[in-house]
Amino acid sequence: MPRKLRSGRKELPASKVDGLSLQDEMHEPVRFIASASTPAEPAIVRSLSRLPGLNESELRILRKKQNRLRQSDFLTTEATLDVSRHATRALISTLIFAQHEAGTAVCIDSRGWILTCAHCFGETPEEWKAERLKWLLYYNGLAVQVECRAWDERRDLALAKIVRIEIFDERCRGSVTPIFACVPIAESMSTSSPIFCIGQPGADDLESVSPRKKTAYDLVELSQGRLCGMVAGADPQDNSDIGALKHNAWTYWGHSGAPLLRRSDGALLGLHSSWDDATAMRHGVPLIAIRAFLKEHLPTEPVDLTVSEAREDVRGNLDIIVIDSSD
Repeated sequence: MPRKLRSGRKELPASKVDGLSLQDEMHEPVRFIASASTPAEPAIVRSLSRLPGLNESELRILRKKQNRLRQSDFLTTEATLDVSRHATRALISTLIFAQHEAGTAVCIDSRGWILTCAHCFGETPEEWKAERLKWLLYYNGLAVQVECRAWDERRDLALAKIVRIEIFDERCRGSVTPIFACVPIAESMSTSSPIFCIGQPGADDLESVSPRKKTAYDLVELSQGRLCGMVAGADPQDNSDIGALKHNAWTYWGHSGAPLLRRSDGALLGLHSSWDDATAMRHGVPLIAIRAFLKEHLPTEPVDLTVSEAREDVRGNLDIIVIDSSD
């Protein structure tokens, strides 16, 4: 079960960094395009030190993770490029939860709809409703706030919408629309497909006998493996106890919600959700449950792409652009 991204990577030479910089558009999780009309939620608020919904401790954890991601984003991109262009697309579509407890999510729609496991938002209906707003980070440190709009305890799936984007030095001004990188959802799957997985390993070493020992993993790790069938006799729509889908790609605690993607085309086949202590088998939410959940909850209105790209520079400001704050 090899994994590609590790903290011990060497720094890239300047020539390699410059080459990636020239192609940075293909590595951007979000593009801003000038809107033909005024967006429904155009408000832009300024923030010098705080992000909405975070206390000082939570903000400190977010900034620490954000800085680590920014320092390693070129190396992370290089590592995924070594795997495939599908892995790169998956990388820019994957997000990690910014709080200490970790967790992972993936964008499945260019309007900013995010899919993850229900337990990443809470173990009960009361808990997720009280904590429906969360800050997540992309591999390059870009911070977004999401609002959980649908939560399914039985399927162990949650659907969230990006509602705010933190902007430091982006080329967007005036009326703009964000277009988010996303992974395609497979139409069908083989239960033995070769896969790769991108997720966030937790920082605490749960396998160590020493208390408070930390792992040496990156904040974003890529691993490869394959699907290993379904749990015998399991209902694929019921993942509340353990995921009905089995796989052997390396994961760690914090990978919950990490996308399981078909190696041949990068299509989403499932989400990692759990593992069996007795067998060490990894488990996930299967495609059939994901497709049923999205059919029930994902809005179908299309994205308006008949606009031109925004190329105006904004220098030295930290903006929080409110994308959508409706219920």
